[in-house]
Amino acid sequence: MKAAITTTFLSMVIISCNPVGDTISEEKPLDDQLVNTTENIDLKKGDVLVIWGKMDASLLKNDNVPMFELNYNLSLDGKTIDNKSVQMFASNDNIIKSTYEIQKDEEEDEPAEIEFDTSDDTSSENIEYKTVKSNWSFEQEVIKIPIEKDGKYTLDYKASSESESSRSMFTKVAVILRKK
Repeated sequence: MKAAITTTFLSMVIISCNPVGDTISEEKPLDDQLVNTTENIDLKKGDVLVIWGKMDASLLKNDNVPMFELNYNLSLDGKTIDNKSVQMFASNDNIIKSTYEIQKDEEEDEPAEIEFDTSDDTSSENIEYKTVKSNWSFEQEVIKIPIEKDGKYTLDYKASSESESSRSMFTKVAVILRKK
């Protein structure tokens, strides 16, 4: 009987745990011209505010995801608590809800090939890679911010990028706020 109660209790604890946290704000698209604001974020001491980036990228070349810089300011009662600039999509760590599809060229039905050219007398290989285009949608953890005081917080944030490929994808990038 004890084993059944223990198993039931552990099952409830495991099922109720949400490893990515509870969603505070739904997905908010980013705009390189606007500052986004989320107000009245009810946080308690010991909570962790987690900023997630969402990318819905189409026609990526060789899976090169453009990087963005996210500037944020977390405040409580009008006073800045945390203010930083962090990179979005700079690595492949902490990715969830990922879907991936390779786009085929209409002319070709074969997968990407690697061609070797060893006609050189130096025995060095010239390797040519075919460009592969893909669609990739995912969410990625950007930063965790530990909370040290109870209160209603305000988060202001804005993304920017220096690269042309990143700027063309602003319509495909969003931020989701969660707390653990």
